Amino acid sequence: MEGARTGEPAVEPEGAPLETAAVALFTLGVAGTSAAWAGIAEVETAALGFLALATGLVLSVPTLATGFLGYLTIPHGSELRRHAGARWLALAAAAALFFVAAALLDDGYRSGNVSGPGAGAAAGGELFLLLGAALGGPRLRGLRRGPS
Repeated sequence: MEGARTGEPAVEPEGAPLETAAVALFTLGVAGTSAAWAGIAEVETAALGFLALATGLVLSVPTLATGFLGYLTIPHGSELRRHAGARWLALAAAAALFFVAAALLDDGYRSGNVSGPGAGAAAGGELFLLLGAALGGPRLRGLRRGPS
């Protein structure tokens, strides 16, 4: 891991499989939910969307916990800590919105009745995922490496 070689704590482990799987499941859930809301194979896509959101929520719990613990190991006042904190908050907000979406969609996933608020909460969660990705990635990796 890059952080281990430079002596700095790693914010995100290389190839964080649970985070990648959770993000993929959330995105699949948003796609299924949106398709059902639009009237495309309502029952099948609503069930797919709900199950993907629920599974993504299960996988996001250890991801958020380890991300927060990693954040706590970063020295106070550093730019890396600010970016890691903002990224973690964005991902936590996304998980919260996906939880709300799953709760709103729970009644309708068997019948294919996807409510507008449920689809909207899922779309909002996806926006927070995009925000978290924009706050992380190259910026955090560049900060971890330090100046060249």
